Amino acid sequence: MALRSQHVHDGGVVERRLRPVYDWLDNGYNKKALQEAEKVLKKSPSLQAARALKALALYRLGRAQEAEAVLDALVEEKPSDDTTLQAMTMSFRESQQLHKVCTIYENAVKIDTTNEELHSHLFMSYVRVGDFRSQQRAAMAIYKFAPKNPYYFWAVMSIVLQAKETEDTTKRNILLTLAQRMIDNFISENRMEAEQEARLYIMILELQEKWEDIIKFIESPLYGQLIPGSISQACIPYLKKLGRWKKVNILCKELLYDNLDRWDYYMPYFDSVFHLMKENSNEENIDDTAEKCHEFICQLVESMSSGRTLRGPYLARLELWKRLSVEGDPTALLGSALALCVQYLRVFASKPCAVPDLKVYLAMIPQEEREANCRDFLTCLGFDENSEPETMDDIQRHISCLTAWRLTAPRPGATDALQLAATLRRHYLRSLEKNMIKYSTTEFCSADSYAILAAHHYFYAATEQKSSKPILEALCLLELVLLYSPANYHVKLLLVQLYHLLGNALAADSIYRRLELKHIQLVSLGWLHTARADAACVPTRALQLLADLRAFHTHHAKDQSIEHMTYAYKFGTFEKVVELRAWAARLEACALCAVSARRRDLLALLAAPAPPAPPAPLHAAHTDNRDLNIIVNWEPPELQDPDLRSRTFDQDMAYLRLTDALLSSVTLCTELAENKPIEEKMQHYEQLRTCVDTFSEAMEKCTEKYCVYEKITISGPFPSRIIGFVSSPVPYRELYSITLRMIGELSMNNTDKVHELCDQVVAIILISSKLIVQEIRYGAEDNGWSMRDRLESLSNYLQSIGVLTYLLGVCYEMITPTNTKKSKKKANRSVDQMQTIKLIDNINVTLQQAIASLEELMDLWPDYDFSVDLEEELTRMNINPTAPSPVENKLKLGLDKIIEDIQNILKRKTAYLKGLILNTNT
Repeated sequence: MALRSQHVHDGGVVERRLRPVYDWLDNGYNKKALQEAEKVLKKSPSLQAARALKALALYRLGRAQEAEAVLDALVEEKPSDDTTLQAMTMSFRESQQLHKVCTIYENAVKIDTTNEELHSHLFMSYVRVGDFRSQQRAAMAIYKFAPKNPYYFWAVMSIVLQAKETEDTTKRNILLTLAQRMIDNFISENRMEAEQEARLYIMILELQEKWEDIIKFIESPLYGQLIPGSISQACIPYLKKLGRWKKVNILCKELLYDNLDRWDYYMPYFDSVFHLMKENSNEENIDDTAEKCHEFICQLVESMSSGRTLRGPYLARLELWKRLSVEGDPTALLGSALALCVQYLRVFASKPCAVPDLKVYLAMIPQEEREANCRDFLTCLGFDENSEPETMDDIQRHISCLTAWRLTAPRPGATDALQLAATLRRHYLRSLEKNMIKYSTTEFCSADSYAILAAHHYFYAATEQKSSKPILEALCLLELVLLYSPANYHVKLLLVQLYHLLGNALAADSIYRRLELKHIQLVSLGWLHTARADAACVPTRALQLLADLRAFHTHHAKDQSIEHMTYAYKFGTFEKVVELRAWAARLEACALCAVSARRRDLLALLAAPAPPAPPAPLHAAHTDNRDLNIIVNWEPPELQDPDLRSRTFDQDMAYLRLTDALLSSVTLCTELAENKPIEEKMQHYEQLRTCVDTFSEAMEKCTEKYCVYEKITISGPFPSRIIGFVSSPVPYRELYSITLRMIGELSMNNTDKVHELCDQVVAIILISSKLIVQEIRYGAEDNGWSMRDRLESLSNYLQSIGVLTYLLGVCYEMITPTNTKKSKKKANRSVDQMQTIKLIDNINVTLQQAIASLEELMDLWPDYDFSVDLEEELTRMNINPTAPSPVENKLKLGLDKIIEDIQNILKRKTAYLKGLILNTNT
């Protein structure tokens, strides 16, 4: 928010003096703002607003101590003018000292006791820190001298939040009763004015489960005045809670007669029918049998006016079939499910939503029947796979029939999949040739779905053949589609996934940037690219992506979500307060953000051996915020994996615990390197031993549990990184554990143990170096297909190099006294010390040798085998796209950049390690 919009009315002279400071701050020129603030203070040294703005500029320049000194002095002066308070608030918010905002406004309202704006800011300061009791007191304080409804309901909402937070049932009931009585008083005095006030009252009754009282309130004249609309609709959820299914049935039928397409009315209607079927009421105006329900749906179908075909009644028959099939065979009443689905497709195939509607119900058709009659979906409108539609509407119908056919047919073998993919590609190219695809920067083209479905079949063939050639064909086709439909995010998502399948994160990144993901999409879609980047050996770009995710997570949790809550109070949307609090808590516990933060810190050790910060404590219950339905999937129901989400989340959580233990151990090693007496280090030493034991035990369990590679799907996340990590022939468990234990013993001056562990570290580094070369070099014959696994194995090994390099730096900190680090003379050392230095140097040299072996391997890294025939087909059809297919160029440049970055990192590591040895020999 621009500062100028916040500053207030301190007189014209002050306004003119401070205007340049606001300008520089608003535009991000903090140094200039500081200079301007200093100029103002030379003329008016006591001007509080200028000093507050100076503090803000200092904070933004990274001079936190100076800023805090200025602010502490201002707090002591207890300012009450809004200009100063707002500037101080900005400083405290940016430094995450929100409790101090409460303090300055508490002081201000004591000075100006009837200033409504100051009291309002005080209330919002309590909102930011989540102090509900103080919120309540502040709101009632405002209401006493400014009796307005919003302030009164701020107090009520604060009481509700206290009730939701407490685990004491008695206290909760007392608070909710108090909140209800406060609103009851307003109702009795006819003082309620807004819709949100009524909704807050209903929320309070819901929390007390007073369903009867809610219905009475909804049916009262007051509710109709505040919330005009359907009272019947509002009553339905609470009638269901009370089990008044006859009333629900009647209301839903009345609503459906007037709203044939409202699916949110159909669902409670079906709920009522199936409950009433168990009661055997046999009333004429109640639909309490399947026959009556079917008859009612048929009436809805017949009531549609000519030329106005709505999906609701047709889908209702499918829903009825689905529910009846749970306990019996509804064929006698409704006919076969296959026939109903085909009929639905025949009527609505011109709509892109037709097949997504059907996907839910196709699974209820027995697999044998579905597969035997799958071509009925393809031919129901006179099409087959080789049809050539001439209009855009017919293209959409053809695509609907094709996709429904693929959802019901068994997955084809590699040969059939390639043949069908080639056919679908020809359909897209034919549409392009006949100018049925118009370039649009904002809209999709129906024919794009030919290419998307073709890409899926290329993928099926590739996974069966373990060949990269079909993936290359799919990439070339999708890049062509994106040229003409740049807004088609389905194509972009598939391209990102397929480029990652070939292990080329930089090619994937070129498409990911075009998705322009914002805000919460960074979290919900982070699994698609951000979570893959570090495993794909692109450390520079991975650090940027992980930093973006961390910045959003931190900003949203500590600033954005809080500000949204203040806006919810300002506009009286109390339901949003509850939603925002729940969402903020869910995001705070986000598993992806937690594991990404640790990945970033470990990756930073590879980029530069700087001390990592201790990881934040793990949440008791992490949340899975991934959107795994974003990529369209045309797998038949029997091939869908219902456990994919839970299983991959469990794997990610296991990897999170491993990385947390490893990173915690590394940070403890940093603590142990400080020049302190051994007695003061003992606590950290014990913590390190615990962390290393935790890591070692977790590795052992994970090796047993996650030893089998997951099946790769086109629409889901790739196999978790933990699988390649724990199943690698490289003994990472021993490599990390023994090195960390060696540093712990070194910090305690346990010389004999250190010497023993140093020899073990050297041996493990030598073994690991040989094993990683074998793991990477001897892969599949198809270099493109094995590229992703090879790079992930390399990434795991590079992570160990980053950690070991940093830990060696820690060792040299311990064995080189502070007063001799810069001395050119050798310090007087004991025989044991000299032996320790020799052994640490030996680890250093061995690690350099391992890096040299890796550098040799990088020089021989295989390239992609690129051969596709799309451009030949384009030429044959006289199609000349404005740009050639970029796939080959992207893959080549991406791989070259990956290898170059890794080689540069390895060179820097070698130089750093050599520098350590030189320092100890001087």
